[in-house]
Amino acid sequence: MELTPEEKYEIPEGPQRSRLNREQLLPKLFDGCYFFLGGTFKHHPKDNLIKLVTAGGGQILSRKPKPDSDVTQTINTVAYHARPDSDQRFCTQYIIYEDLSNYRPERVRQGKVWMAPSSWFIDCVMSFELLPLDN
Repeated sequence: MELTPEEKYEIPEGPQRSRLNREQLLPKLFDGCYFFLGGTFKHHPKDNLIKLVTAGGGQILSRKPKPDSDVTQTINTVAYHARPDSDQRFCTQYIIYEDLSNYRPERVRQGKVWMAPSSWFIDCVMSFELLPLDN
């Protein structure tokens, strides 16, 4: 009848990074990031994605961000959990689409606004890092 350290039973990588992040009082995974969910979502239901965004410290946008807007491009926040050597650290607004549906938004990768599939978003949650997006 004694306590055993949980760490040796912990799944490495994502869950461990998440726990250490919380213990060190660092920003949540999506802190400073904004997400617009475009189109229909079946594989990853929209309600579930919204819950993950908010639990991760992100915010939901009700309108699609305009990449060429001066207001959008002058936002000074950076994504804390993006790789420091990546231009993705400056991206704070994501247009998320269901990659298994027929809906494909206009390709956007301009300044602070990038488009990304919902599978990328889920992979980010599972690994607890903002993963690189392919060009």
